[in-house]
Amino acid sequence: MVNKAFKIVTFFVPLVLLVGCWDDIEIEDRGFLSGVAVDLAGEQEEKLYFELTHQIVVPSGLGSTTQPGGGRAFRNLSQTGESIFKINRDISRQANRKINVEHLNIALFSTDIIEKEGVFPKILDIFVRQQSMRRGLKLAVAEGKAKELFYVQTEHVKIPAQYLSELLENREVPITVEPTRVGDIQEALLQNRSFALPQLTLFSDNSVNYSGIAAIRGKTGQWVGTIYEEEAKGRNFIFGRNLQGNLTTTMDGELLTVNITKGGRKVTLKNKDKHNLKFDVDIEVEASIAEYYGTIDVMTKETNDKFSKALEDEIKEQSELAIAKLKDELKVDIFDFDDYLTMYHYELWKEVEDDWDYGENYFSKSDININVNAIILDPGSSFKVKQDGGEQ
Repeated sequence: MVNKAFKIVTFFVPLVLLVGCWDDIEIEDRGFLSGVAVDLAGEQEEKLYFELTHQIVVPSGLGSTTQPGGGRAFRNLSQTGESIFKINRDISRQANRKINVEHLNIALFSTDIIEKEGVFPKILDIFVRQQSMRRGLKLAVAEGKAKELFYVQTEHVKIPAQYLSELLENREVPITVEPTRVGDIQEALLQNRSFALPQLTLFSDNSVNYSGIAAIRGKTGQWVGTIYEEEAKGRNFIFGRNLQGNLTTTMDGELLTVNITKGGRKVTLKNKDKHNLKFDVDIEVEASIAEYYGTIDVMTKETNDKFSKALEDEIKEQSELAIAKLKDELKVDIFDFDDYLTMYHYELWKEVEDDWDYGENYFSKSDININVNAIILDPGSSFKVKQDGGEQ
């Protein structure tokens, strides 16, 4: 009897184990989602209608190391409706395969979506709520229609969403911000703290421009404006994290371009009156000379000091432009002063927290003083020249 029972067990246990993967989907039957774009489709009787676009990878277009791909390596599918979740399901019916979100690189939101109060946080909810969604998903703002950026085809990257994701990682110019990920934005919105998003613009059929930094007020989840060029550079100098990239100014009337290798900031609160807070921001950068059109001996200490002074003046000017735009005009803190107050002046922060850059807006009433120390470590490899331009 025992022997018979043993035979029955040994027969059925493997069967149970074999059916453990009954709901698996073969890889060739999956559709890998690379990017998502959200646009405003229209408004009717106070209801908003959204257009959702999925960019799905077409493996046959990618090819392999031994055989080039044929045709496009991506497929864009769009649907409209009131519910992002429902639209997502409707798109799945077009895709003729199970959509996999684990390789999703980027989500784009058009400016006409994020300019509406409270809409962006609601849309973002589905990206946070879905269990298989990565918290490292990059977010960006698109001028005009977000889905148009998914049709840009470059020569070196076959999938537009991948190209856009890599573009957000480019730190060659100091107007860019660190890639903004959905997990960080969720945390900022929960704490009613304002934040910055990279803003992208369609430049041509095969190129997208990293145009500026969009400022989002945390209290309302609403886009209040975008800063460009010098203002964006100044914001990043005051923000003070991972400073790098090139900066162009003039010295003695001649063009000077430096390559900033690293830098940071130190904030000091000088006055704790919440109606008239005063901050000192000490910015320090290290740089090398990348280009100079003048004709002076770049190897002397006197010249090095002049280079440093020119760079300090340029950084201070750009920082003050950023302050005028963000503190005085847009009245939104994407400098991270709220984070500084939380860490070093917590009791004061609890007093101003609910009205920091909203309502009473203590941030806009504050004074911000900028000090800059620039160090030129490498004047570059160049021949020495006389002051009158002749070679020595």
